[in-house]
Amino acid sequence: MNPASPNMVIAALGPFAELLGVTVLVALFTLLRGTADRRSYFKSWEASWVTLAVALLGAVLFQRLTDRASALYASGPFAPWLFASTYLAFKLLSLALLISGVRLLSSGATSRRLVQAAVPVGLVLAFSVDTFNGRLAALGLAHGPLAVAAYAYAAACLSGLPPSRRTVGSRLASLALAALAMLWAGLVMFYLSARLNAGLSAEPWFVRFERYGFYADLLLQLALAYAMVRLLLEDAARTSIDTESQIELLQDRGRLSEFYDEPTALLNRRAYDAAVGLDFSRASFGSVVRLRLTNLEAAVTQHGEAVGDTLLKHFAGVLDSSVRAHDRVYRWDSRDFLVVMPRVAPSVAYSRMLQLLGRAAPLPVAGIHDTLRPEAVAAVAAFTGSEDLDAAVRTVAEDPRLQ
Repeated sequence: MNPASPNMVIAALGPFAELLGVTVLVALFTLLRGTADRRSYFKSWEASWVTLAVALLGAVLFQRLTDRASALYASGPFAPWLFASTYLAFKLLSLALLISGVRLLSSGATSRRLVQAAVPVGLVLAFSVDTFNGRLAALGLAHGPLAVAAYAYAAACLSGLPPSRRTVGSRLASLALAALAMLWAGLVMFYLSARLNAGLSAEPWFVRFERYGFYADLLLQLALAYAMVRLLLEDAARTSIDTESQIELLQDRGRLSEFYDEPTALLNRRAYDAAVGLDFSRASFGSVVRLRLTNLEAAVTQHGEAVGDTLLKHFAGVLDSSVRAHDRVYRWDSRDFLVVMPRVAPSVAYSRMLQLLGRAAPLPVAGIHDTLRPEAVAAVAAFTGSEDLDAAVRTVAEDPRLQ
């Protein structure tokens, strides 16, 4: 048997080299878990790297089991099929988790069905491939079109972000994903032309392209990981800026009277017009909720203005104490409140408001036999960035429930 050339040895080590590189990325993303607390998109990406590492381990073992020169060469078909199915199932799961993270970052949409379907589809592909006599190329051809579609879709989601949300990290991630889509499109073309015995697969440049494809994939995965980490750090920086601006406002007594509503101690409409408290919201998607305290006028009519003021302050306190750290509550007019909730889909925002109102404790008032409970109606609209935040505010103002 002729000894393998150095180039062939280097090419054969490609899956193993990528496995080592992705394992390092898994360790890096695990270390960043504390910084990524409550950031579901980054947790999804972390899971994507873990499943990709498992898939590459399956690829390395499958490669050894199907290589006649290897000491691990399998004498039967079960072991190669087992590790081929591991590679395909976990590679598709990795792609699904990648898409899930991108969708959570860009719009907050979940991808549960896609994640749930990944492993079954991978197993179906494993049954459709001759894993005993085949090579990694057969597995690449089986899942390659899905990889191209996944990377292209993720790149389109990030490149389609509104201008106010485009950052260095999002642009780098979009470029890396687009490059991965083109790489896998080229690999699929090679595998397909080789399957059809087309002359294109014998071209020296195309052979070298396929031979070192795992190394190119590793470099682009590293670039994608860097972009993901940068996105996380940019997100953390926006969080810090938002918190610092709130602290500065509270320390500036001169501006407190201008931007805070005296009866409720909430931000007022003038504060919204000056974008006070909106640093984080304007750089993300989210929902705007307008709430109307419907029984305020009845409370004033029946029990007097003092009781009405007490009910108003109670309702404002319930809102202010129940929202998340970067949600902002504004006193909009005499009985309306506006809540800006970054990174929350409208359906979730609406259900949270209903939950909040349902849990609001009854208000006992001296001299009144029955306790008062805040009653309110809500209207919700979505925004994708600072460009359409004001439009969302106008949309909730025109909601029929508030007319």
